[in-house]
Amino acid sequence: MTKKIFILLMIACCLGCKKRQTEVIDCPAKMCTLNFASITVQFQDKDGNVITVKDFTVVNQRTKENLTVTSAKINDAGDYMIVHDGMRSKLSSEGDDIVVTATNPTNGQTKTATYKISGGCSCHVYRISGPQVIKFD
Repeated sequence: MTKKIFILLMIACCLGCKKRQTEVIDCPAKMCTLNFASITVQFQDKDGNVITVKDFTVVNQRTKENLTVTSAKINDAGDYMIVHDGMRSKLSSEGDDIVVTATNPTNGQTKTATYKISGGCSCHVYRISGPQVIKFD
């Protein structure tokens, strides 16, 4: 009896592993550069001065997954990371709608912008559309 249960568990594990493997993106082999690409956005106040925002979030609208990078602020020039090459598998090759939201800490105004960003089987993430700069009023 124990041997039968063990065999059934082994079969179930093997089938489960097979299923997980098919969920992984099966991309054709191709040559890619070793460059590491990222998509960023800069935030500015109404006068064009770069600012540090709060409550910065990045959400893939297709999967509803929060893609916000832990250290999203890249530098003191108001640049924030939306996505990078390490996240390609979370994006479709055709491009997903990515919603970026942030709040100006000075006046509490919240701005939202939608980006179309591709990844998937592409060599790098690519901004199809979306602003380079988000400016607060």
